[in-house]
Amino acid sequence: MESISLDDNLILRTATADDREEVAEFNSVVMAEPPEMTPEPEIGDWTRDLFDGVNRRVGPSDFTVVEDTKTGKIVSTIVYISQVWNMGGVDVPMGMPEIVGTHPDYRRRGLILKQFDVMHEWGKERGHLFNTVMGIPYYYKQFGYEYALDAWGGRATSRTALAGVLEKKDSKPPFTARDAKRSDVPFIAKTELHSHQRLFVTAVRDAKIFEREMFGCREGSMVAYRVRILERDGEPVGYYIYDVPTKRDMIRVDSLEITDNANWLDATSSMLVDLKAMAEEIEPVGGGKCEKIEFEFGSEHPALNMFDTQFGAAKSSYAWVVRVPDVAALVSRLTPVIEKRLAESDLRGWSGDLKISFYRSGLQMKFDGGKLGAVENTGSIERHDAQALYPDLSFTKALFGQHSFTQLRDMYSDCFTHKRSHHVLQDILWGGQQASGVLPTN
Repeated sequence: MESISLDDNLILRTATADDREEVAEFNSVVMAEPPEMTPEPEIGDWTRDLFDGVNRRVGPSDFTVVEDTKTGKIVSTIVYISQVWNMGGVDVPMGMPEIVGTHPDYRRRGLILKQFDVMHEWGKERGHLFNTVMGIPYYYKQFGYEYALDAWGGRATSRTALAGVLEKKDSKPPFTARDAKRSDVPFIAKTELHSHQRLFVTAVRDAKIFEREMFGCREGSMVAYRVRILERDGEPVGYYIYDVPTKRDMIRVDSLEITDNANWLDATSSMLVDLKAMAEEIEPVGGGKCEKIEFEFGSEHPALNMFDTQFGAAKSSYAWVVRVPDVAALVSRLTPVIEKRLAESDLRGWSGDLKISFYRSGLQMKFDGGKLGAVENTGSIERHDAQALYPDLSFTKALFGQHSFTQLRDMYSDCFTHKRSHHVLQDILWGGQQASGVLPTN
């Protein structure tokens, strides 16, 4: 990308390897949270990892920076992280604008918008069918994003609440636990695929991705994951991924997966016993005890059904914001998922033209004997010609399984169908509310 001249002696350009330390230090400071405004060194290390190629799809040229030519300082920056996510068994190329920040003195000048324009163009060139980002509430909606994928939901408990996991005080858990080694990576990658059967949206992670995130990241990086292997008689039967934040006053569990020859009760009880022992060994910065344990693998995870009081209270979820630049292209990509849902429904074999209105634009789909043919974006569809109507970007919520059409109908008065059968069809095609579990990757 050639440098772009902006107002007030600012230029927008791609980063180079020489920018690594300045961008890393900038990100660690500009991402500080009020009111303490304490620098976030883990974000700085994440930045360095991305510059250094811990993600084989990302390098210095995937960062945009805005530089003030008067001072020579970087005042705003974003990185575009190319990834593949899986939706219902279908791999979908996508991209994440991340580590988005502007120096306070340069905010409200449209610098992020200009960088997002560049990144969205990169996404188009790379064949990405959607974008996601997570961060400041509401902020990204002004760039065409909509909250559409739950994240960080689950439960929060205390170290002491895990005392009653095993039925007898002196009994041992079904599985032992140990730190993962490089030789465990193929097992972890294979076992992770089980989550694709249970969850609608996941991030695709092969053995190389796991190895780099486990052993290629700086220890303090925000996305350097620690993994514990669960074993039965010396054979691995599962794993869980966790993180200990900088203050070391809590443990966050991001993932728990098992093989076909293990069950969730044995795995969950073994993990909880291991977490309690781990929490008792951790020494928080500033003294005290590591008391809090959070489970951020989603409120629908099977492990949460295995115990009641031990998992503590429900933890409110946040959400990924999602942008779909070409709705027809993504829907077409999901043809196998849509046809399978229809074939297994009360409307199997359905034929007809389906027009969906988004009020200012629309989508037209043609079905023949339950098979999806042409899918086209349209302009505005007249209200009486549409079989279903979704206001603004609410269709994204249905497409990504955050809410069913029935739920959206209750949420938005201008989301509706003219016929009951069309209402039923919408819940079938988009699958209704579905559990997802996207563990952020580098």
